[in-house]
Amino acid sequence: MKKTTFTVNILVLSLGILSLLPPITTAADIMTQSLYVGGTGIGNYTHIQAALDNATSGDTIYVSPGTYLETLRISTPVHLIGADIHSTIINGQTNDFVVILEAGNTTLSGFTITQSKMKFPFAGVYVTSNHNIISDNILTDNFYGIQLGYAAHHNIISNNTIQHNHRCGVYFNHASFNTLQGNLVDDHPVNGFGLFEFSNNNIITDNTFSDNRNTGVNIRESSDTIVRNNTFVQGQIAFHKPPPEYHTIADNNQFTDNVVSTEEERDAFVLTVVIFDFSVLLVYLLFRKISK
Repeated sequence: MKKTTFTVNILVLSLGILSLLPPITTAADIMTQSLYVGGTGIGNYTHIQAALDNATSGDTIYVSPGTYLETLRISTPVHLIGADIHSTIINGQTNDFVVILEAGNTTLSGFTITQSKMKFPFAGVYVTSNHNIISDNILTDNFYGIQLGYAAHHNIISNNTIQHNHRCGVYFNHASFNTLQGNLVDDHPVNGFGLFEFSNNNIITDNTFSDNRNTGVNIRESSDTIVRNNTFVQGQIAFHKPPPEYHTIADNNQFTDNVVSTEEERDAFVLTVVIFDFSVLLVYLLFRKISK
């Protein structure tokens, strides 16, 4: 009985001592931090790039409202968050890409991103990495709004307003397994969304493409694209899709006031073979008639 009482007392004492100790801090808690740009806080950075240069992987950078005249290169995985989509502005002053996402595993949200260099291949956001989330931004008055470069995979572009850019709203080049979801892509002189050159297995869903004066969605030489639940309004060609052998899945899309709703490309090689065969047949028939 005494042994049991002694054991209980030791257990109670141990629990009491443990309750006085500070909570256990994980390595992740030690390594990640929050940094602040703009505003009046002590230690706040003046420039976004300065905060990026001092961030470590997984940090969150909060940016106060204001216009930041700079171009950004994100080379460390971070969460870069603007305070207000309309009043937190990154202006590249037509010098370069406005934001280059080269780190991967980064979040970019809450900004107006504008004034990239106005020629190919420059863009408001240029992605060269994987597993990024670009959401709830305004991309306007750039050459391209967003461009995904070679081998940029598994990125999510969602709930952005992409409008009044000088070439295309969104452009993928050799970029596969990405998702474009819930965006407004409006008022571009060429394509709302151009999906080119072996950009495969991408998902385009729940977007609105309006007043894009060449094509709303233009898919070329890319396979296994899913185009679903999108709205196309007032385009010259709402949706251009590649030949059937590229296995495009398109369903439940809505078309309003477009000149052409859906245009399907024919494979150039197949078309050449058909024309050649027809020409041979025509020559044969003509020769046969003359020989008679």
